Formats: sequence, structure tokens, C-alpha cells
Amino acid sequence: MHRNRWIAGIVAGMMVALGGLVAMAGGAPQAGTVEKGAADRGSKGHGKMVFALTTGLEDLQSVNMAIRHSAMALKSGYLDDSVLLVYGRAVQAFSKEITAKPPQIAAFVKEAHEAGVRVVICAEAMKRFHIPREDLESGVSEVVPNSIVTLAELVSKGYQVVKY
Repeated sequence: MHRNRWIAGIVAGMMVALGGLVAMAGGAPQAGTVEKGAADRGSKGHGKMVFALTTGLEDLQSVNMAIRHSAMALKSGYLDDSVLLVYGRAVQAFSKEITAKPPQIAAFVKEAHEAGVRVVICAEAMKRFHIPREDLESGVSEVVPNSIVTLAELVSKGYQVVKY
């Protein structure tokens, strides 16, 4: 009997604490809050993300997701900037001359670029895989000499990293 009261007391205390947390957060979260909240703000957030893509043609699903996620994150309204940083084998997916990829990849790159994502490609990786600059998909924003230096710079500026 004593144990049951003790457990009931613990549960009651946890409920009070949880209620306080919910009140501090402004109420319980509701379905659709993220998208609705972003649209209602009318201005961008203050976050910055870099989507680091190193996976190549061996995993087209990850390539596809990285491109699409970088655009979705920026479109959410919560970010000031979204960068898709492409290096390693991943540069092959951004060459127009490589036909061993679905045509949707080029469309997703263009869509991300049009959404405001900065698509940044590593020149060192391009050189390693023999990809000339003129063969890059049209949505590529810039080519940087070394992606790791660029990644370090972005992290030093407060960018959160998502790796694919």
C-alpha cells in the first residue's frame, strides 16, 4: 500500500512538472504547427544549415534526399541560408555528362537552386573525377577550391551540418 502511494506521488509530481513545461512552451504542440508557423511569421528564421553530400551514384536515394531536403529546409521559412555542399564521389551526380543517373536529379538541382539553395561543388573532387566546370548541372551556384575548408568556414559561421 505504501509503495502504491509513493508511485502515485511520483506520477502526480511528473504530471505537474510536465504541465509546467507545456505552459512555458505556450501550449501543447498541434499537428501542422511547423508549416503553419513558418507561413504565419512572414519572415525568415535565423538558422543556417549546410547539407554535406559525399554519397555518390552508388546511393541515388541519398543524393536525391540531400538535394530535396536542402530546398525543403529553406522553403520552411526557418532558415536564413541553406547550402548543399557537394564533394567526394557525389560530384559525379552533378555532371551533365554522366548518364547513369535518373533525369530527376538535374530537375531537383535546378529546383533547389531556384528555391535559393546555394549548391556548392568542390573543385578538388571535380579534378579527381575528371569533371570540367562546363559539364556541371545548371543549378550549381559555385565551385570552391576545397570543400573541407568551405565546410569549416560555414561551421565557424554557425551553420548546422547534415551529412548524407
